[in-house]
Amino acid sequence: MDEAVTLLRARTRNHKLSVQLGTDILASKTVILLKTDDEALTGSWELYKQRSDVALSFTDSTIAFLAKKHFISDIFSYDADFGALGFHVLNRLSHS
Repeated sequence: MDEAVTLLRARTRNHKLSVQLGTDILASKTVILLKTDDEALTGSWELYKQRSDVALSFTDSTIAFLAKKHFISDIFSYDADFGALGFHVLNRLSHS
């Protein structure tokens, strides 16, 4: 949710639209939000420190840590750096 709302506002400069996206995510029956706790914070920080070879933000490190912890292999992102961490990166939605 953090990345989606932030990116939408940055790209569109439309606060109202980003608020609507956040509201929709929070109300969704299909989106599962993974929350950070002390373990996630520590694990994310360790990943961030160890992977200087990958241009990850700390937020991306947190996403990667939580995804691995919850056995998630596909990540929707425009950031190809997740591929270097072993994730399958999806960067467009299919209309099949």
